[in-house]
Amino acid sequence: MRLNPKNHILGKISNDVFLKKYWQKKPLLIRGAIKNFKSPITEKDLFKIAQNETAISRLIEYKHGIWQVKYGPFKKSDLPKKINTSWTMLVQNINHHVPFAESFLNLFKFIPYARLDDLMVSFATKKGSVGPHYDSYDVFLFQAHGEREWKISDQKKFSLDKKSAIKIITNFKTKNSWVLKPGDMLYLPPNVGHWGISQSDDCLTYSIGFRAPGTFEIQSKFLDFIQDNLITNQNDLYKDPNLNLQKNPAEINSNMIKKIQQIVNQLRWNAKSINTFIGQLLTEPIEGAVFEASKPITLEIFKKDLIRKPLKLNPKTRMLFIKNNFYINGELIETDKKSVVHLKQLANDREISVKSTLNKKDLNALGIVLLPLYLSGFIDFIE
Repeated sequence: MRLNPKNHILGKISNDVFLKKYWQKKPLLIRGAIKNFKSPITEKDLFKIAQNETAISRLIEYKHGIWQVKYGPFKKSDLPKKINTSWTMLVQNINHHVPFAESFLNLFKFIPYARLDDLMVSFATKKGSVGPHYDSYDVFLFQAHGEREWKISDQKKFSLDKKSAIKIITNFKTKNSWVLKPGDMLYLPPNVGHWGISQSDDCLTYSIGFRAPGTFEIQSKFLDFIQDNLITNQNDLYKDPNLNLQKNPAEINSNMIKKIQQIVNQLRWNAKSINTFIGQLLTEPIEGAVFEASKPITLEIFKKDLIRKPLKLNPKTRMLFIKNNFYINGELIETDKKSVVHLKQLANDREISVKSTLNKKDLNALGIVLLPLYLSGFIDFIE
């Protein structure tokens, strides 16, 4: 199924109205977000990916009054039977495994890439569920195949099942409920209690999740960044030529405290260093992401390929920019002003086609910037 990235998926609500009235504020049900939708991703595709060691997958069942979870990779024999059993298989980062998934995510470009996390797909048999729960991030729940009932709550406080292996709300109270059919979609802000229950034996749901770095994560990683980028004289040792005799040898004296405070207060950072930190933080690949290096080629061969073939980002690659500074997979890209337009297009559209009319000097400058990214496996040609 081909998707036009310019398609509007919020029904009668504009992107601007959605951001102002719904985003992080209140749920929104959208009937027919994509009309006549037929999922290119099947349950067989999902099971095959779940067998891959690089995939993040879970199998959730409700047995004997207990929510049970198993983690992949799975074998075919690990899957329960469909008949008279209720279970759910979830696989994250589907956009790293299926080309269609990346084009599907492009429909959500009205949310900045810096907030976008991944596409998770779940398959469930009839009455299959992961139980009543809440997420700490925004999520769009798109019904791709079969039917699923969604119940939501307006509760502010939840009680959690301490015995459960997964986060389950024990005092869930339904405020609204809907049955979603293929093409329907439900948006939920963070911390909204919800409970999805499959109404068919072939239920496929796409979950579009968004990143929300925590304050502790940001601060601790910034301290690591400052340490890694610290410019100081390592031979400049602590000195105390005017040391006085003190009564208690185990006491840290006030002069030592003041001197160390002064040393710590010498730490400085500016807007440029903070921007660099932000760019690197928000483009860090997911944990465990592996990029296969491309076969070495010369700059001249790369430039010829660059004119003949479109170039795309690796599905695992995260690329963002702040003004004319570009970041890819946690790294700052060395660039020049001549390459800015093409790099912005690559970041925004996740692919570019370089025109043969580009003069030799500009093509050479662009090639010098892109070749190291190609050799690292961050980008590749579309054959």
